[in-house]
Amino acid sequence: MKFDSIQPRNLRYRNHYKFYVLAFAFLAAMILAFWFMKFANDGIKNVFDVYRYEFLISVGFFVLTGSFYFGWLRSKLKRSVQVFPDHIFLQNGKIKEVMQFSDVESMSVVCWSVFYIKMKNGIKYYFNSSLERVDYIWEGVYSSRPDLMDAASFEVFKVKLVQYDHHQKRKEWFFKHKIIDFFNWVALPIMFLGMAYIFQSQHVVIHQEGLYFFRLFMFALLTLLSLSFVFSIFLKKVIFDKKISEQMDMSEFKLRDIEFEGVILERSKIFQVITTCFVFALLIKMDVNLYSVSKVKEDIASFKLKKGHTIIVDNRFNCVGCKYQLNDGDFVVFGRGIIGQVLAKEGDMVGQIAQDTKGRMIASENVQEVPKGHLAVKAANGKDIIFIQIEELIGKIQN
Repeated sequence: MKFDSIQPRNLRYRNHYKFYVLAFAFLAAMILAFWFMKFANDGIKNVFDVYRYEFLISVGFFVLTGSFYFGWLRSKLKRSVQVFPDHIFLQNGKIKEVMQFSDVESMSVVCWSVFYIKMKNGIKYYFNSSLERVDYIWEGVYSSRPDLMDAASFEVFKVKLVQYDHHQKRKEWFFKHKIIDFFNWVALPIMFLGMAYIFQSQHVVIHQEGLYFFRLFMFALLTLLSLSFVFSIFLKKVIFDKKISEQMDMSEFKLRDIEFEGVILERSKIFQVITTCFVFALLIKMDVNLYSVSKVKEDIASFKLKKGHTIIVDNRFNCVGCKYQLNDGDFVVFGRGIIGQVLAKEGDMVGQIAQDTKGRMIASENVQEVPKGHLAVKAANGKDIIFIQIEELIGKIQN
């Protein structure tokens, strides 16, 4: 088989998709670290009993992403496509294929920028906007085989492919505006962490500063990525896609207006910075980072809590004499997820009360004063009284 050595349209998969792979790898590492910590602290059996569904979701994540990467994406990242007047040449390492347009049976749209070309031998070749200028493939096949579909359907999807291509190319400008990007992605998160610590430490004792700043960092990263995605989609749908549609009758409608896009992106980033400041201020105001979600490890009949029940923990209630005060009767989490009920604070007297065989109360002879820096907590069995250090207090369970 003879292959062409010269080709005018050499299409390759976009380099920034490798960053997506790294992001998923980072997320996978975070999930593995979480489960490793859970197994180390609670044991394999207890984790499976309490976090069965969450563990299955994590396994599903690894199965789906692993299958997607190794079964499809990995090979595509190394593949190049050449479009010629009468055929398409695909090369993936040493593997080379030629798709003759005369052997094409049909060409169909799947969704968004995804379409496939079906050959007469039944083989389907899928393409999408992860491939640079994928519209060249769409045009190449149709130019040679206009009998495959009507002109209106061809033109409508061709415009979509160009729109998606321009959208993907703009992602390469992610950090083009260095001053604004530095302020948005570096200065603002640092200011957010600092301001949150200054305001929240006035009312809450931060026992584990490493965990505290890690949560803040994750909230900051999630906010920045979410807003960046929202602004990107908004600009694509409202401004850039509309501009391409208006250029349909122009021969050069495929060309990007680099200056126009640069101005719009720069202004949108300024608005994004303003929006980010507002969201960060709202997060600090609502103390969102000072809440956590946990699960009950075992049945606690005295507290009417069932094993596996999801609880919301307000981590602001973790000290005595602070703004958020604990009251007698509050259910709290301390230590490594141990649940108890507050009986008394430091300096108060506390003791156990027994019953005789007829059910009458007997005054306790085991009366003790709650030591300084401790709380008296009723244990999960509903009988024992435990003195715990304030530093071990994680927070109050929300009703």
